[in-house]
Amino acid sequence: MLTTAQQQQSSGDLNGASSSLERAQRVAPREPQVLYRLAQVRLAQGDAAQAEQLARRGLTYANGRTSLQASLWGLIAQSREKQGDAAGAALARQKAR
Repeated sequence: MLTTAQQQQSSGDLNGASSSLERAQRVAPREPQVLYRLAQVRLAQGDAAQAEQLARRGLTYANGRTSLQASLWGLIAQSREKQGDAAGAALARQKAR
């Protein structure tokens, strides 16, 4: 499902990617990689608040996966920036390091 979602996202089919990732989330609701990818799609769709929420939830399941944690914090920073929260974005960028 993740491969399909990646192909859909790459071809610009954000709705298809979203559907594939939502199915993957139902199968593996605590998989942070799925939450990260879904957050990326939401951000690309212009829903920064939902993207941040998904990325924050992904962090709760990404213990010990430092690279993924950094990516999630980076996505949170982007989401906060899109929402006009420069200070929150800066904090998230610090945590991404």
